[in-house]
Amino acid sequence: MKFEIDRLIDYDDDEILAELKRVAAIAPVGTFSRRVFEQHSRVSAKTVRRRFGSWEAALQQAQLQNRYSGAVVTEKQMVSVAKQMTDAELIDELRRVALNLGRDVVTTRDVDEHSRVGSAIFRRRFGSWKSAMESAGLEVARSGQRFTNDELFENLLAVWTHYGRAPTYDEMREIPSRVTADTYKERFKTWNRALAAFVERANAEPEPLPTVEPAVPIQKVERVAEDVRKIGLGLRFRVLHRDRFRCVLCGDHPARNADCVLHVDHVIPWANGGRTRENNLRTLCATCNVGRGNRFSD
Repeated sequence: MKFEIDRLIDYDDDEILAELKRVAAIAPVGTFSRRVFEQHSRVSAKTVRRRFGSWEAALQQAQLQNRYSGAVVTEKQMVSVAKQMTDAELIDELRRVALNLGRDVVTTRDVDEHSRVGSAIFRRRFGSWKSAMESAGLEVARSGQRFTNDELFENLLAVWTHYGRAPTYDEMREIPSRVTADTYKERFKTWNRALAAFVERANAEPEPLPTVEPAVPIQKVERVAEDVRKIGLGLRFRVLHRDRFRCVLCGDHPARNADCVLHVDHVIPWANGGRTRENNLRTLCATCNVGRGNRFSD
């Protein structure tokens, strides 16, 4: 079974405009809002707004100006406001964004989405984003170069499991993610490319190919070199996805219970001859998996 993401991976202006027209055609007649667009689109309204300067400008480019609902702040207006601010006022604005987000780390994307000024003014005024953050007494986000691709994919799997679906850009700023989506963007050029790379990895990773048949229950078997106990990232993702990111015994899942931790477990235990194959793996929460050991159950 192949997995796909419901997002545009590489997109230029023409593709975004085509997506606007596609969604507008299936949306209710009348005002075409960003909220309605988000419900059906394969690209976020924020991306559209950043690309064309405003939601109104995007609708005009797509020849949908008759469905515009109201005014928004344009990039030009944001720059005009920023030019009139002192350095101290800009620092206060950074701190305000951090306080509203409840974090000590603020990214350029945070400012572009939650501030009345754009992030570019901070680089011009303070020389670099790092200098602006330090002037505001805020922490600088960890560099993506500290993470290998495997570490990034493992983190993404944890967040995907937490929500039971592909996470959004903004959700990567929240627990359980240890890495922001900005890091993925730096590594893979866009957030959607990062998702596509993860899915490609999950689809491409084969199951281990042990050379012995499943053992009779409770019997120990002699292992051969090809047998692998470790469950790779791709196989774990496929099992979690198959089980809908829920414990197959009690039905608990992280999206409902923040304390729920999911494991991918051997049905016939490894020590008793069970294979590391998709048909011998299942999703269990930590509570159901505690004390199971090598015993057979349900």
